[in-house]
Amino acid sequence: MSSSRPLFVCLVVFSIFPHGFIVSGLTLPPVGENGNQGIGDWWIYSSVPTALAASNVSETCIQHSREYLVALRDRQTWAVKMYESSGRLIENLIYIEENSDVHHETGLFDGCVSVQSDGIPFQGQYCTVFFGLKQVDSGGISNSVENWKEEEPIEKSSNFLKPSVGFCLPSTCSARDLRSAVAQQVGYRVSNGKNFSIVATSSEDYCYTQEKILANGTIDNLALIVLSVFCFLGIVVTVATVHHTWTNNDCDDSRKPFAIQLLHCFSAKRNCKTLLSVQEDAKDSLACLHGIRVLTICWVVLMHVGSEFTIERISYNKQTAVKNSLRWEVQGLANGLFAVDSFFLMSGLLVAFTQMRQLDQNNGFFNIKRFYFHRYIRLTPVYAAVMAFIATLWPRLGSGPDWHFLQQMSKGVRQRWWTNMLYINNYVATTELSMSNPLMGMIESWSLACDMQMLWISPLFIYPLWRWKKAGLLWTVVCLLISLGYSAILFFIHDLPASLTPLGRPSQIARIDDYVHNHYLDTFSRIPAYLIGILLGWILHNTKNRKVYMNKYLAGIGWIIATLFALAVIYGMTPYLDETTVPVVNPFIRISYGAFHHSAWAIAVGWIIFTCTHGYGGFINQFLSWKLFLPFSRLSYAAYLIHYNMIKAYASHLRKPFYFTECVYATTYVGILVITFAIAFVLSVVVEMPFLNLDKFFFPIKSKNQQGKKKT
Repeated sequence: MSSSRPLFVCLVVFSIFPHGFIVSGLTLPPVGENGNQGIGDWWIYSSVPTALAASNVSETCIQHSREYLVALRDRQTWAVKMYESSGRLIENLIYIEENSDVHHETGLFDGCVSVQSDGIPFQGQYCTVFFGLKQVDSGGISNSVENWKEEEPIEKSSNFLKPSVGFCLPSTCSARDLRSAVAQQVGYRVSNGKNFSIVATSSEDYCYTQEKILANGTIDNLALIVLSVFCFLGIVVTVATVHHTWTNNDCDDSRKPFAIQLLHCFSAKRNCKTLLSVQEDAKDSLACLHGIRVLTICWVVLMHVGSEFTIERISYNKQTAVKNSLRWEVQGLANGLFAVDSFFLMSGLLVAFTQMRQLDQNNGFFNIKRFYFHRYIRLTPVYAAVMAFIATLWPRLGSGPDWHFLQQMSKGVRQRWWTNMLYINNYVATTELSMSNPLMGMIESWSLACDMQMLWISPLFIYPLWRWKKAGLLWTVVCLLISLGYSAILFFIHDLPASLTPLGRPSQIARIDDYVHNHYLDTFSRIPAYLIGILLGWILHNTKNRKVYMNKYLAGIGWIIATLFALAVIYGMTPYLDETTVPVVNPFIRISYGAFHHSAWAIAVGWIIFTCTHGYGGFINQFLSWKLFLPFSRLSYAAYLIHYNMIKAYASHLRKPFYFTECVYATTYVGILVITFAIAFVLSVVVEMPFLNLDKFFFPIKSKNQQGKKKT
């Protein structure tokens, strides 16, 4: 304590309460009777609660904690380092009245675990204790030990919304020792006329020593296998690149021997040239899609980075971020998870557009085996590589106060990998979990499952549209309306909130898991955007070889309607964000927005694609068709798979929470985005592109007309 005023206050307080006392629910230790304890004893004990005799605390822990304090009073270097590395148990910083910001006394993680005591059989151990409140009857409050509460943590992100203290203690103290000692020092508080018991929550999973960190870095057999496969793949890419560079690569690859062609599929030189090319991959490609794809992935990363400022415990002032989310100018971030519907729209569009072109070339022959196999090969190799890395190597590459959360995510991937590889992870093994549970693994992979399941049933719409047109159009529109009605019924039956992130409505945050399971992850609730994409692909296929003439007034009206749709989706719930001014959202507003805003957004984006394709996009088309978007567009899939795990690793390794500002937000976002695309580039060169080349090499797409010409 640096100033004289706090010292004077401590003197007065200790003189009045020499045998220990409770201030706002925190039990403070008595001044020592042997005269060795000074004015700062309360401050010292607040960082070493296990030094006080308490029930359920082992004798070894108490003894070693007191030996540590003796060494501290002797100013021994290791003891001073432990003390400086520990947070403080100060109740008014645990729950500050009239302040919704959550305080965290994190201490110094690396300083604590690096402590090696001299001649004493323990080392520094960093443990985090979280604090909650449980309402109790006023008649049940007493100073008896039985009334102090403690519990094991439930594996959810909500742990990080609670206040916490990071203690540096002897490694011979268990998490239960610490939890019991803390639980008996904190008591109760009165808030809004109600009594609450302060609950201490901790477990061994949130306790770290240097030995434990090193043990977590040990590579097991599965990790060794995955590492060996990655090394082998790296060797193959290196050999292929060297051979491709040294040989005459100007000649046609198709004239080279089979083995050489196969080897060159892995050439980094070839794949880098493909990835970085600013030339279109196909003559009739839809150029504006590249810009939309890149802007969408950047938008998704921006939202996920922002969520860490409000969900995880890396920010001191979460409420600043929450308050900012109520501002109208940031609704595109606070309420922007409908951005993924742009991907669903483009996926349906491209599947319909390219497959109808194949149907034209093959005289109506639908190669269903090739259709499904190509999509699986397109998505799965890079997806499997990311999952293998997360399940085995990822948790061994770092450490931090919250690194256990990341380890649980890795464990979840190990347990549920088969559901991801079958693209059923949005339905199988999810009912007992929630989006906030780290055992969900790759949370963002739900959209891949939805997309693949939509692809499975897409021939039911694509072929009728190509073959029978009017009947196919009627069938697709009816199915679209049925899916919208189904979604509206789910919102009505389950009383779901209008969107996934009702930050301004605390009463609805508890309904997030219901929203996720009954709507957000449900394929048939999300398929309208995909069906709109199929319809758009059919329209573009039918108009690809002719000029579409549109009256400029009609085009202007279309742009106005599309803009209104987009604005309604982004800002539609803004008047209802503040629960203090709008306690209840009109059920019609809630259901109509929740069920239809995905489709409204898809229609708005679909209009942009249609007008840009047919020359009515103006400067918007020029921007979205900018050739510089092409390389980043090719990397967008790998970036999507990587970005969320990058964010979680960043949040889990942080030693200190930081203060949220727009500048911190922007610099963190840019850094993660750049690193994400850099890793995506490597992943695409080494994994994604080689397997796409192999697919084209073994299964070249040939039309029946081309096959007939070769025969003649």
